[in-house]
Amino acid sequence: MKTVQLNEAQQAAVTAPDVPALVLAGAGSGKTRVIIERMAYLVEERGVNPRNLLALTFTNKAAGEMRRRFAQRIGMEIIPSFIGTFHSFGLWLLRRNAPLLGHPQNFTIFDDQDQLSLMKRLVKELPKTLKPVLPREALGFISCIKQAEPYPNWSDPPESPDEETFRELWGRYHDALKKCSAMDFDDLTALTAFLLERFPEARDRYRGRFHHILVDEYQDTNRSQYVIARCLGGGGNLFVVGDEDQSIYSWRGADINNILDFARDFPEARVYRLEQNYRSAPPILKAANTLVAHNKNRLGKRLFTERADGEPVTCFLADDAEDEARFVVEDMLRRKREPGTVAVFYRTHVLSRLLEEALLSRRIPYVVVGGVKFYARKEVKDIVAYMRLIANPADDESLRRILNVPSRGIGEMGRAQLTEYAAMRGIPLFQALRESETDEGISSRARRAAVALADLLDEMRNLAGDMPVAGLVENLLERVAYREYVEHSDEKQFRNRIEVVNEFLVACKQYDARAKGGDLAGFLEEMALMSDVDGWESDGDAVTLMTCHCAKGLEFDHVYIIGLEDEMFPLLRFEDDTDLEEERRLCYVAMTRARASLTLCASETRMLYGVYNHNRRPSQFLLEIGDKHICMVDAKGAPLRREEQGRTPRPAESARQTEESAPPVLKSGTVIRHARFGRGVVLYTKGEGHKLQARVRFDSGRHATLLIAKAPVEIVR
Repeated sequence: MKTVQLNEAQQAAVTAPDVPALVLAGAGSGKTRVIIERMAYLVEERGVNPRNLLALTFTNKAAGEMRRRFAQRIGMEIIPSFIGTFHSFGLWLLRRNAPLLGHPQNFTIFDDQDQLSLMKRLVKELPKTLKPVLPREALGFISCIKQAEPYPNWSDPPESPDEETFRELWGRYHDALKKCSAMDFDDLTALTAFLLERFPEARDRYRGRFHHILVDEYQDTNRSQYVIARCLGGGGNLFVVGDEDQSIYSWRGADINNILDFARDFPEARVYRLEQNYRSAPPILKAANTLVAHNKNRLGKRLFTERADGEPVTCFLADDAEDEARFVVEDMLRRKREPGTVAVFYRTHVLSRLLEEALLSRRIPYVVVGGVKFYARKEVKDIVAYMRLIANPADDESLRRILNVPSRGIGEMGRAQLTEYAAMRGIPLFQALRESETDEGISSRARRAAVALADLLDEMRNLAGDMPVAGLVENLLERVAYREYVEHSDEKQFRNRIEVVNEFLVACKQYDARAKGGDLAGFLEEMALMSDVDGWESDGDAVTLMTCHCAKGLEFDHVYIIGLEDEMFPLLRFEDDTDLEEERRLCYVAMTRARASLTLCASETRMLYGVYNHNRRPSQFLLEIGDKHICMVDAKGAPLRREEQGRTPRPAESARQTEESAPPVLKSGTVIRHARFGRGVVLYTKGEGHKLQARVRFDSGRHATLLIAKAPVEIVR
């Protein structure tokens, strides 16, 4: 084995025996190095064929970095190991086994926007006897259920009118997917888990292929991902790396209990702790350790560093949000920090606007990560819809999108006639286009346009096998005159929109060069698996603005966290303290992205959703970190005298205030107004005193369970 410098804890993890292993890797403790060295150890010292290694992570960016480093480590240009995301592995496996589940192998993948578009249509088509629901709520219900059971039989009656509607939409949604020969993003892992659990011959086949399973970011696994790891790593060949203190994705299904219960699930397991941090200065680690220690759901570790440098963690309490944004920008300039070394984090995107304005006023370049994604732009979605139809003519949703884009004479009446014809004949919408030539029930103009579109797509399908992706797209854009359509549809924005089209072509060319013989299906798969930050690369000359969730896995020399106020960060809390603990972990993640300096900011006045909020309280997280680990500063960055730091309430005072102010008395039917969600009606309550919770239906259609002692509500009547 090549000599690689590892600390004692890392070395112990890398050379772990063949029993299930959990590596608790704190922020900045070198977890990726440990995974790479573990794989290298298996290959070089234990004689494992690289083909028999399966390494799973959560982003294409992380998987690409892992592949590059492992190939370099063992001296192979192309490695036969499978190193990728859970979703890419699920896609790889389902392409080979989908017929076992009654799906075609050439299925299309619906991304979140495709799902939302489909669900909006299905909600509109619901019978009036069912209670209306929001499309996103329906998709959330489907996603949650699917992780546990992709094929529920609904033996019990629904518990509420909402659930009755959700169940109806479940059936309609999956019927539509099946008709389109499509799967959604959740299916890639949920159906993979189902396959491995219910089909022993498939499970044994892949256990025979993958002798060692390595999982990165194990704390982020949901139920189906846990099942995949358990099914394939059922023996002593499961090696997982994670950090319960960085579990921040419960809202998308991640279950922190997967890592907390690892030793119970695998009684022979060994646990290794990586606590030496190689990233952050000591003051940052001390503040972060102090904060996260307030959580109860932990396996326990305390980061340390051998560094002796570092400036104090500072905190600025602004009079208003404009003052806060101005402080961040002026502090950067005052300390002569290069834009590319700075990141500003916030809990929600609504806080970025004033910061952007402050940066623009001082001509400081910046980039916003995680806003409107490039691949979510209308122009890209239009072109991709054409590409998906070329690959899969059964994709009705893609056809609906481009049926009259660009305009070709198929108006709303023509669309309705074609849809009705397809439903009556029980055929895909694309087949209805082919057959419409003989249907005199459809207007002659719409018939001609429909047949021309079908012929065009058939021609493009014949070309797809012999053309690179970029050539196919360029040919398509010319045939449908898409650039001309963009130029005439929005004269003010057409230059930016044309740039989007051209940039998409660049992405196609890059794929052609990278894939060396890759086809249209491969390009569509790669694009469907992209995540928020996969396409982001720091250009070294711009301040990075992003949410704390987007920041996970990244690091910067200088970090500012803004909006550290109660009800902003931590965000409004629902249900119980588990939500608060996750908010605390999120703050911990944001803090530990900083290498050299960390600055925390809050404001006493902030406009949110069109309403000014005065006398806002500093976040309880600032109180939990405490004065010992925070240096309060004024608007010029100078430390405040001890007597001036009284603007921050002491934890004891804050707790006493909470106990003294009793929550309002609510009952079923009470009308309330929430500072963020507006007017609503209490459906029912449970608990009492400071544990009182209320289920509320807001006028917007949203439903939420509020912890009344913490929620900003007033009784209307």
